[in-house]
Amino acid sequence: MRTAAAIPPTTGGPNLRTRRFLRRLTLATGGGMFIDGFVFASVAAALAGSAMSRDIGVTSTWSALISSSTLLGTFAGGLLLGYVTDRLGRRPMFTIDLSVFLGCAVLMLFVTAPWHLFVLGLVMGVAVGADYSIGSPLLCEFVPSARRGHYLGILEILWNVGYVVAYLIGFLINSHWPGAWHITLAASAVPAVFCLLVRHGLPESPRWLISKGRRNEAIAIIEHDLDATAEIEDFSAEQPERTRYRSLFSADYLGRTVFVCTFWMCIVLPYFALTFFQPTVLKAIGLGGSALAGAVLGTVIALLGAATGWYLVDRVGRRKILIWPMFGCALALFLVSLGHLLPIWLSTVCFFGYLFSYGIMSILPGIYPEEVFPTSIRTSGVGLASAASRIGAAAGTFLLPISLVHLGLTWSMIFMGTVSLIGGATALAWAPETNGMKLTETAHRDAHRVKRTIARVPLAESVGR
Repeated sequence: MRTAAAIPPTTGGPNLRTRRFLRRLTLATGGGMFIDGFVFASVAAALAGSAMSRDIGVTSTWSALISSSTLLGTFAGGLLLGYVTDRLGRRPMFTIDLSVFLGCAVLMLFVTAPWHLFVLGLVMGVAVGADYSIGSPLLCEFVPSARRGHYLGILEILWNVGYVVAYLIGFLINSHWPGAWHITLAASAVPAVFCLLVRHGLPESPRWLISKGRRNEAIAIIEHDLDATAEIEDFSAEQPERTRYRSLFSADYLGRTVFVCTFWMCIVLPYFALTFFQPTVLKAIGLGGSALAGAVLGTVIALLGAATGWYLVDRVGRRKILIWPMFGCALALFLVSLGHLLPIWLSTVCFFGYLFSYGIMSILPGIYPEEVFPTSIRTSGVGLASAASRIGAAAGTFLLPISLVHLGLTWSMIFMGTVSLIGGATALAWAPETNGMKLTETAHRDAHRVKRTIARVPLAESVGR
């Protein structure tokens, strides 16, 4: 049998060149997450001020549609372009999606009607959804297993950083230059340009190349970019395999598909709704004129929670920082639902407690889906899960302002708390512990068989192209 070149063995820890490459790749993929959080908060901050609504006539209906537009676009982008990425490769889609986003961000400077905002938000959401299904799987396919949570967790932290930065910019503009709301909406063009520059020249995923039978190309990338950090036994266990979208719903992977879709939806449905309309919720609690400043503080608290989760994820594992924070979110929201029965300060503390608990587990949508699907359908699985989460997020964002008006704070918070409770129960029943395991172990339908296979594959053994 004709054999391809052998994957070379490694000799030690990561050298300087490899560390630089991984830092650059993390910055390139994390930039997309930063931009996602940034654009979502930009729209929220612009809507929180009165100038934009007055200038272009944003009604309550248009406000709900605009707030949901990027989420609906993310649904379409993740669902469709994740599969395209598994077919065509990570590298080309990694540039195309961000270029589309940049064009739409620039057009935000010329918005003159609510429908302009809705359409541009929809297209930007498609680009963001594509980036969700491309960026974190690409990084996941390069980093060593012992540090996978560390690197992937950075991406989710950058989402929160992007949200905080954009919300702060929007707060300052609303406070001092309310007529400059166009700047708030278009500011995401700046990080998009920077991110495109960082992404230029990045290589294709060697795991994807191996899954398509292009082993020699994969070896060249491993030798040039990964060098001593490559887990050769794990790369050797990758096998060429066709991309079939229906595999996500096969007996082998259906349980994982349901799990990642459900837990991700239960994380983001309450969060997107409650943070998008944070000033409204805080006013309903009783903060009054301090609501907008309280919303800025809330975004910082969520960021602190994300930093805590990032610190813990490779130390205590994935499962623990999903289950208990999810139940913590449910408890905090149920307490907020008591409304007038609690002092305003206690209701506010409970709401911020929800945001901190959310932050801890918020890094896991960037880790779990990437770990439980094989290379041939990894971006398809991540894209489907992100699409499902955006259905929930869009529904929550659309319904919350209506619910607050017609049902009040109590029933709105009970509903959001129930969603978190369902998420906690789902995690308790189905969440696997993947901490420290190799990617071919966590992603394969039969982890025990893969462990035996890895043990048998010599470092220099090759698989036919």
